[in-house]
Amino acid sequence: MQTDEPGAVVVLGALFGARYPRLVPAATERGLTVLGVDTRTPGKERFDQARRSHPEHPLAGLAELVWIPGDRPEQVLDQVVRWSAGHRIRAVLAFGEDYVEAAAVVADCLGLPGPGLRAARVCRNKLLQRRYLADVSPRSRLLPADRRVEAATDWAHFPAVVKPVGREASSGVRRVADPAALRAALAGYDDTEPVLVEELVAGHEISVEALVQHGEVIFSAPTGKRTNESGGEFFVEMGHTAPDPELGPARTAAVLQVNREVLARLGFADGIAHAEYRITADGRPVLMEIAARAAGDSILELYHLATGAPMEEALLTVALGEPTSYPATRRYARQVYLPHPPGVLADVRADGLDAPVTWLAERWMWPPVQPRPADADASVQMVVAGRSVGAELTEIRQSGDRSTMFVIDAPSPAELDRLEARCVAAVTVEVRAELPTAVAA
Repeated sequence: MQTDEPGAVVVLGALFGARYPRLVPAATERGLTVLGVDTRTPGKERFDQARRSHPEHPLAGLAELVWIPGDRPEQVLDQVVRWSAGHRIRAVLAFGEDYVEAAAVVADCLGLPGPGLRAARVCRNKLLQRRYLADVSPRSRLLPADRRVEAATDWAHFPAVVKPVGREASSGVRRVADPAALRAALAGYDDTEPVLVEELVAGHEISVEALVQHGEVIFSAPTGKRTNESGGEFFVEMGHTAPDPELGPARTAAVLQVNREVLARLGFADGIAHAEYRITADGRPVLMEIAARAAGDSILELYHLATGAPMEEALLTVALGEPTSYPATRRYARQVYLPHPPGVLADVRADGLDAPVTWLAERWMWPPVQPRPADADASVQMVVAGRSVGAELTEIRQSGDRSTMFVIDAPSPAELDRLEARCVAAVTVEVRAELPTAVAA
């Protein structure tokens, strides 16, 4: 093993790290070599090409990338062991949900900081979360793939939520109103896919982002959520606010305490956790799910704006086993995804806003955020079109169906709300109806 270098950091789901722009630069600034693993897909190949082509890309400092799917942890471990012949491996991080267990295996095998095998395994499986964390979870039942309809026959708690056990990003999650709707929803899943049915919990939805070191929570905060569930059957996240201005001190303290207890039950040792809760009318936090990785969308960027410090740098020092702290929030930040009608995307405009529209497909990187002093005026940080002109837009049933978003920050919730209203009025998602299918004569 070579020891004449500061060492190397292994990032699993590395190209997903384009959403976390300070991680790779923070590592390379320390002299660390960044080694990446990811799953080859057309989208990931475009990010790979972008990071090779643009020196300013947040992943430009990635020294090496290999393609290994996340569901092959033994191959991932073997690759990291091979890297260790030429590098002193000092840390491993998982950005993609599908690499959480592989990262835990690598950390456990090499004696590196990580969340722990139990935490990783439970956080990757919705059923295990319900069983390990039953005291803070809704009532639920597993519907095995080979007898889903039979197992659901006497389920009587409606409205209910149906969710595949192993998926992510709201994929396949549906609301059902009665037994007939439940049977119809079950018919839409793959024949080999186990499904969870659980009682619907009404209440304000949040996530909790928690940095943990040596089993102690060193930072946690509630992030307000919005979904498109009102009037529909899906639960796609359409907005995030950091920190959540709606909870109030008592409910914030309650949910952060429950989250600490959840992390302790999982034996969560080192890393970042992203847990989602519903807060009932009487203030009770109910766990929806928990992930042993950083949040998706732009939530880490929201905390960069809210605290003035990039969370990726704290996440890196935790992974390296170095003493870590992270500042309290001092400002409010929000990401908003805009709805769109079905059709073909024709244009996205942001008339009268300070930030231009960034078309993600042009450079495959998001604009960097610019943190401001705590009392500075509200600002528009970015407007991003995530789909290309000509893309078919459908009903938003999962995260990948969304098309356009903006990120803003402000010194107070009221100013944040006012700027959001101005952005919603200014940003136009122009969609043309699909051409009718030609009818043969």
